[in-house]
Amino acid sequence: MSTAKRLRATKTQQPPVTPDAEPKVASGKRAVLYLRVSTPSQVKTDYNPEGISLPAQRQACELKRDSLGAETVREFVEAGRTATDIEHRPVFQEMIAWIKSQKNIDYLIVYQFSRIFRNSVDAAITKKELGKHDCRIISTNLDLGEGPESAMVESIMHAVDEFRSKSDGADIAYKMGAKAKSGGTLGRAPMGYVNARDLSEGRNIGIVKFDPERAPLVKVAFELYASGDFSIESLAKELIDRGLRTRPGKHPAGTVSTSKLNAMLRDPYYVGYVSYKGELIVGRHEALISDELFERVQAVLDERSGSGARQRRHTHYLKGVLWCGQCHDEGIESRMIMQWSKGNGGLYLYFFCRRKQQHLCISRYLEGDAVEAAVLDFYGTLDFPSDLAARVRAQLHDVLDDEEKASKLRHEQLTAELLRLDRQEENLIDLAADGNLPTAKVKQRLGIILRQKNKLSQQLAESNERLAVGAALIENALLVLNNPQRLYERMSPEQRQLMNLAIFEKLYIFDDGITDAVFKPPFDELMLVRDAAGLASGQSKESPAADAAGDSSGLHAGPLATAFFGDGSNKRVMVGTEGVEPSLGAV
Repeated sequence: MSTAKRLRATKTQQPPVTPDAEPKVASGKRAVLYLRVSTPSQVKTDYNPEGISLPAQRQACELKRDSLGAETVREFVEAGRTATDIEHRPVFQEMIAWIKSQKNIDYLIVYQFSRIFRNSVDAAITKKELGKHDCRIISTNLDLGEGPESAMVESIMHAVDEFRSKSDGADIAYKMGAKAKSGGTLGRAPMGYVNARDLSEGRNIGIVKFDPERAPLVKVAFELYASGDFSIESLAKELIDRGLRTRPGKHPAGTVSTSKLNAMLRDPYYVGYVSYKGELIVGRHEALISDELFERVQAVLDERSGSGARQRRHTHYLKGVLWCGQCHDEGIESRMIMQWSKGNGGLYLYFFCRRKQQHLCISRYLEGDAVEAAVLDFYGTLDFPSDLAARVRAQLHDVLDDEEKASKLRHEQLTAELLRLDRQEENLIDLAADGNLPTAKVKQRLGIILRQKNKLSQQLAESNERLAVGAALIENALLVLNNPQRLYERMSPEQRQLMNLAIFEKLYIFDDGITDAVFKPPFDELMLVRDAAGLASGQSKESPAADAAGDSSGLHAGPLATAFFGDGSNKRVMVGTEGVEPSLGAV
């Protein structure tokens, strides 16, 4: 290449010099640079010991410094410190203390505000604190100068950064949930498995496979414990003798503790399931043991612990609501569990008391069809008289009318309280900036004020809504109790399950009949009103709900009964209940 061509090539490779790019004449201003990366891995991404991010940040900060005509008096670098607030960044705290001690620093230059602040409270306190020393925080990519308009825009950006930080966390949680729901393993695989990568056909997918060293010993652990010849402690010693060790990671390989062994024996992961927020999902990994072996281990664990917390995958619309009437008569609470048994070419459902497994209950096994019929018959005893329902509705309308009159006054009171909290918040930020209060204490108090403001704002927005929702709950409960047996009979199993869980806390069954019931709000109060009205008119008790109402003293057992039959009752108590979704009325 000729000399002329080389000169032309060199000239075209250099960016043109513009007036804005020329460094300003030194003005005697003093600047401090703050550079930060959040994880140690970010300083190990290049041959440069600082990695790639820190040098890039420094270059941007120096360009900004030159445009301000300032000189760098000190540089602070925080490498590999992840923290969502400034209090947990030691270099940042050291820098703030140093700037305040110098009293002549004009600028603190950062690459981006999001590098330094993750929430708007930190930003407000730090800016005011440094502002007392005539030091301005400047971002290389957002410098709008000084003035109220600039401060307002920067405050908005801090709020946006805080939102993005929280949103990113929520996004990660959502993606992890999506992975779990598709059967993926979250985090490190349990003992007996190892995390691996599927690199076949150009893919790079995280998978889980058997640990060739530990998987056989984990399977042996289940088999030995299912035999009933080992306790958790003796099994742990046996596994140590056979050479089972935990996988090395943050800690070196070691022996398996009894608590870890107990958790392992309870973990459905080993039969091919992953657990996410209490739900069992079929996993993508291969099961290490059979369902039958896992169930035998659970039976031994249940028998020895007495907890009765077996993990089952069978489902039925009566699951979770049935309790043993025999044990209930003896003053003992024991849940009914279900079992599917094979016979005559089919599967048959039975319910039985959990204490029967331990030979502590003399009740018999109940056929599923008979139990279902008993529950349907019990729904026939829950009718709520139409004339009494009309009286309840009239009471509700009176309550809502009274509440509407007080609504305006409550609205004014809540608004005044919000204004008072706003002033407290502003004063606290000023005190933190002046250094009169420790920053940690200020943030704690600001957090309390924020929670109070959120609570008041919610109350302000709701206004009459809570009372109206309470009234709607009772209204829909009344709709459900209008011929509930017919409604229940026409429902699908899924709808029956929802209805059972909405109405009953417990249904006690003995010899194919429902002997007693515990109702959920507001059905408990409605049943008391209904049965109290029947007792007041001289009718006999015909249902467990009437038993709950008791004798004449039972007329005042609940708020609704008190509202109808007590002296000087407060009608507001009628709608302070939860537990029935409004959609039930439309089933």
